[in-house]
Amino acid sequence: MAVAQGTGRSSGRLSPKRNENVNAITGFDLQFPREYLKAALINSFLSASVLAGIFYYLNRYTKRRYFSFWTVGWLFHAIWLGLCIGYQNGPEKPLLVMLKQWCVAASAVFLLWGSAGFLKQRTEPSQLALFLVFLFVWSYIGAYRLDDPLQMQFPVFALVGLVGLATAWCFFRFRAKQPFLGAGLLGFGFALWGIYIAAYPFFQASDHLISSGYMISAVLQLFIAVSMIILVL
Repeated sequence: MAVAQGTGRSSGRLSPKRNENVNAITGFDLQFPREYLKAALINSFLSASVLAGIFYYLNRYTKRRYFSFWTVGWLFHAIWLGLCIGYQNGPEKPLLVMLKQWCVAASAVFLLWGSAGFLKQRTEPSQLALFLVFLFVWSYIGAYRLDDPLQMQFPVFALVGLVGLATAWCFFRFRAKQPFLGAGLLGFGFALWGIYIAAYPFFQASDHLISSGYMISAVLQLFIAVSMIILVL
């Protein structure tokens, strides 16, 4: 009887090792090891390229100028991701850092100009040129004069995040006038993407979250692409 009782008590418990295995199987972890970084970057690059292709097609199909600005904006975003992939394991030289930051900043400018065109706001080419020159100078100062990467990255990515939220507001405003499901989905997608891209410097500062950040970016960019297709159809 003593043996049977002991066996019954032990069978109702899990050993610590077995409990850890069960948690590993049933748990859901958004943290990806740094070994997944290149795969995450490639996924994000491909989704950004798909977005650039969709907006290019829409520009050819509709002949509307704001689609051309959005196309160039996503192309700069894809170039930035391409530079991150190509020089992932190489040394972070100031020239490379400057080019990467300027590509992100240029992406924000062209997305902003596309949003202004979508809302039928008048803009001048000289304003666009001056804005790009200013951001180029800021990228140079950040790469060659600032030692803390967060000081250089946060203003640029905060700008991109604000542009994403502004673009979301454009589509929400359009959705209020026209009952198109795709417009609401695009507003939702750009809002989430703007929040993510503004927080990108904090993702990059963590070895456990940097790969997750690029995975999130890829998913949001594909969501925007599908939403744009829904809007067009």
